Amino acid sequence: MPPFFCNYNELELERKSQRCRLWLSGFLFLLFSVFLFQGYGSCLAATPSNELFSARVMHVVDGDSLEVSHQGKKLRVRLWGIDSPEWQQKFSHQAKAFTSNRIHGQWVELQPKAWDKYGRLVAVVKVGGQTLNEELLREGLAWVHIYYCKEPICREWRLLEKEARMARRGLWQGDTPVPPWKWKQGRK
Repeated sequence: MPPFFCNYNELELERKSQRCRLWLSGFLFLLFSVFLFQGYGSCLAATPSNELFSARVMHVVDGDSLEVSHQGKKLRVRLWGIDSPEWQQKFSHQAKAFTSNRIHGQWVELQPKAWDKYGRLVAVVKVGGQTLNEELLREGLAWVHIYYCKEPICREWRLLEKEARMARRGLWQGDTPVPPWKWKQGRK
């Protein structure tokens, strides 16, 4: 029946019902959001946006990814600004071994840059006064990431990559190493 034929009580009940549905949908959205981001909230609270903090390396996933323990929580970390070879690429095992030998079980300093779509903290990693991101470039075990490394330090990192290429260190021993971002495109 159209609203203008309804009496006052029926209209009031309909309005209350609409308000109740709106409130309930808002509440459910809020509840869903809390549960969805529950795993990330503790990490976000424990790691201020760009403040340097220390963590212990528990596991090296590959040349540019690791897991650390910070304030009793596990945190996945991706090295910012660089990209090491993927598992099926040449020198991926060397990159992982280098990273593992350098930092596994060590206390490192993390300089947060962002969070990626996989829920990993993207950071510059330092150990013993050295920057791991730079060390991988120097050893020829990573590329400067052309899509994500846009800060002034990236110019210096490109020089480290170029020096490794000229000295034919690491992956630069091959004639035409393929950067991971291009290699992944060819695999789709």
